[in-house]
Amino acid sequence: MRKSVSNDPALVAEILDQAEVLHLALADAAGPYCVAVNFAREGRTLYLHTGLKGRKAAALAAGGLLAFAAETGLEKKQGEKACQWGYRFRSVQGRGTPRFLEGTDKRRALGLIMRKYAGSDDFPYDEKILEQTGVAAIAVEAATARVKG
Repeated sequence: MRKSVSNDPALVAEILDQAEVLHLALADAAGPYCVAVNFAREGRTLYLHTGLKGRKAAALAAGGLLAFAAETGLEKKQGEKACQWGYRFRSVQGRGTPRFLEGTDKRRALGLIMRKYAGSDDFPYDEKILEQTGVAAIAVEAATARVKG
């Protein structure tokens, strides 16, 4: 493993908790694709919301292995030579298996997402919209962190 890469669970969790966006790498019959999503983490599980129809929802519902990545602390490096340019960052990449949640598990996961982005989970839900919202839990099977710069 490269010196800038770590499988330390505490570092992985710290970066995921600070990251604003999770990039999901999914695959279906049409091939691989990537989509950015809002998310929250608890333990070794990532939570995200989605519509119940469409390519992303179908790929998640299939329950196949997916990959994910997130980054934080992006800072451009500059220099006098081309090889001195680049970025400092903290990132995570990993893989896991999704499953859809229902009932109180679904509401609890949405609360985790709201707490991450809004600072509170004390928001009412529109029941009609809630029925049309899917919430996936991704069981993280493996993840590594990379700290560059």
